[in-house]
Amino acid sequence: MSIRTFHKVLKKITIILALVMVFAGGVYAAGVDSALIIRPKDSTAFAVDKGNSDALLARGEQLWNDKSLSKKGKTACSSCHKTSTKMFKTTFLETYPHYVKMASKKAKLDSITAEGMVQFCMVVPMKNEPLPWDSEDLAALTAYSEGVIQQKYIEAKAAK
Repeated sequence: MSIRTFHKVLKKITIILALVMVFAGGVYAAGVDSALIIRPKDSTAFAVDKGNSDALLARGEQLWNDKSLSKKGKTACSSCHKTSTKMFKTTFLETYPHYVKMASKKAKLDSITAEGMVQFCMVVPMKNEPLPWDSEDLAALTAYSEGVIQQKYIEAKAAK
């Protein structure tokens, strides 16, 4: 192969790679489909009542520390979110629904519910499918993150 032919082939490869990078960037820039993280109107939530709230929080705590929720089995909610870390922003002091920068940036949402954040974390950092909308696991993880983790964070901030 001549040098001239080699340069032509190299140029074509460079153009193809550039197009692939632009396309991939476009897909990434599109972000998260909000349909994955916003409860469908026709869905039914898991029934939570006073009789099962303690069991639900206990299940939520198990799930919070369960790495099998992530696609590769290496990340649990607790891997990133500790009450003493900066992974929670000051908006976590607010009741849900509220603005979350990451959800705004990746899913174009102005505000998100606690349940939506659980689903968002399932899809984005944990790179997995969202939990079924009617599942006990979604209800438990939402209840635990909002009722226990968020409260601990609020108390830790107030103590400073």
